[in-house]
This record gives sequence, structure tokens and C-alpha cells, in this order.
Amino acid sequence: MVQKRRRFVLYAQNRLHALGSKTANGLILFRNDEIRVLVDASKAGQTAQDVLGYGGPIPIVAHMSEAMDYKPDTLAVGIAPIGGAVDPDWIPELKIALEAGVKVWAGLHQFLGDIEELSQFNHLIWDLRKAPPGLKIAQGHWRQRKSKVILTIGSDSNVGKMTTALTLQQHLKDIGLDSIFVGTGQTGMMISERGVAVDAVISDFVNGATEAEIDKVDGQAPLIIVEGQGAVTHMGYSAVTMGLIHGSMPDAFVLAHQPSRLTDDYDHPLPGICDVIHLHEVLMKPFKDSSVLGINLYSKDLSDGESQTACESIYEETGLPVEDMVKAPKRIIAEKVLRDLIPEKNL
Repeated sequence: MVQKRRRFVLYAQNRLHALGSKTANGLILFRNDEIRVLVDASKAGQTAQDVLGYGGPIPIVAHMSEAMDYKPDTLAVGIAPIGGAVDPDWIPELKIALEAGVKVWAGLHQFLGDIEELSQFNHLIWDLRKAPPGLKIAQGHWRQRKSKVILTIGSDSNVGKMTTALTLQQHLKDIGLDSIFVGTGQTGMMISERGVAVDAVISDFVNGATEAEIDKVDGQAPLIIVEGQGAVTHMGYSAVTMGLIHGSMPDAFVLAHQPSRLTDDYDHPLPGICDVIHLHEVLMKPFKDSSVLGINLYSKDLSDGESQTACESIYEETGLPVEDMVKAPKRIIAEKVLRDLIPEKNL
């Protein structure tokens, strides 16, 4: 399926920064040439590059009325406030877009389509966190799958599993392998225009909802890359990770890891990386042999030299290819994926 090119306005009113606008930031990174304008009154007159350090000359304006001059066809709500509620101050600006026929995408826990002032525009609204209809428990379709599947996993929560998946997809394309990315959170879904927000699915159906998304694209490419969430070893977010593991039944994993992080957000010590690798492989053992094929370092807090030292140290410990796929791409993980999973394709 060829993805439609869009003309995005990213709505990040008064919250455009590294942590406050993760959805907008993801779209800037992975659909950059489709972003026409950003909305944030506190940063108006600057560019994405000025504020984030990447993104180039995408302009920032103060209000949606100004953004309409850039003729967007899709507005993406690029912020996810604590609790996932819609700020009442946003509604008049969102209504400007909807009244002009602009599609509005939102990954909030409160659905835009349920807001009285916006409900007449339901045909233009995509509430990404609305659970899909017809949910089922997993059916075991992995046993008849045509495509190979990789799931990205983490040594902790919030270590770049989506970035790992999307960057791996690009690296594989660079060396000649087409793949399909399946998003499992609102940002990944906006980037790929497919997937399911698994944190909005009743727990019994997470496995089945994941399987159903893979079924939709099975056989359309040699490889499907599923975006990971949470971490098996995280006491708060382990459930969604397990649902993704047994819903996707991956043929392999790629691990995202921040070498400088020693404890999680509960201040609980993180396990050693070899233990993390072993744990995931054991969890798959009752069904199939599934190995971790490489480790992507989330090392933005390290210097280039420190990152390289960490790569070498982790390689010595694990024997697996290790790289920072964003800061210092070597494509060695992509090459191993191609060799191990798709041996019929030549490098």
C-alpha cells in the first residue's frame, strides 16, 4: 500500500519541546517533508530546528488561523498531556481546521468525536486510541504466516523502541529489503497510518488485536516490523509488552537499550543486558526459537566517544551487533536481519 502524501499542521500549543510534544516530534523525524507548519504560540516566529535541534525550517505560528495559510489537509495533535484530556482552549482552534475540511488526528484518551462542539465533524476525526471493533483473543495465525516478523523490545520503558523500528525499516530499505511497519502507539500509528493503540485495548484482547494488525499486511512484504511498548522487566508496563510478544509471535527481536540508565522510574535496578536477552528468548521458547538479532543504543546523553565505547563493551558482552542507529548508523543490525531472516535476499 502506497502511503498518501499529506500536508500536515502539527498542533503543539505551548508544549513544543523534547518531552512535551513526542507525537509531533516523531512526525517531524519520520514524515518531515510532509510537515507544512507547527502551532505553538510560545515559540511563534521560530522554526522546528531552532526549538528541537532538528526538523529544518518548518515554521511555527501562534494560532490555527495562521496555520491555515499553509493549506494543510491533516492536523495532527502532537501533544499528549497527563491524563490524555483535551484542553478546552484547543477546541476553537481544532474547529477552525474541521470547518475547513481538514482531517484531525488525535491520540488522546479523551476522544475528540465525543466532544459536543466537534461531534458533527466525526467523519473528519481519527481518534487513534479508540479500540477497533470486533476484538478477539489471539487465534494462533502465526503458524501460517507468510512474512517474517520482528518486534522491537527494550531493556526499560521509554528507550526508543519506535525509533529503533522505523530506523531499522529505513536501513533495510537502503540495503534492498522492503518491510512494513505496524504501529502500536499513537505516534507510530500516525507515522505509518496503520496499527492499533494497544494501551487502549482491554488486556485479554491485546494479543489478538496485535495479531489482527499483522494479519492485515501479512504477505505484502518479506518482513513486518512491529513497534514495541513498555518492557517485560518494568513493573508498571510489563503487561502490554507481554501482549505484544505473544500477539506478534516474532521470528526475532531487536533490543533498544540506554547504556547510561541504571535504574527505572521506580528507582529499581535494571537487569543486565544478557539477562534481558535471555528472558525474551525464553518467553518465546514454548512456541518457537526467536533470537535477539541486535542492539540499538539510545545514547543521546553520551559523547560520540562514550557511545562507541559502549558499543564495543556491549558487543564483547553479548556477541551481537551493536550501534546507535540514529547518531552513528552502520546498518550492521539491518545486515544481520537480512542474513538471518531473509537469506534468499543477497546483500
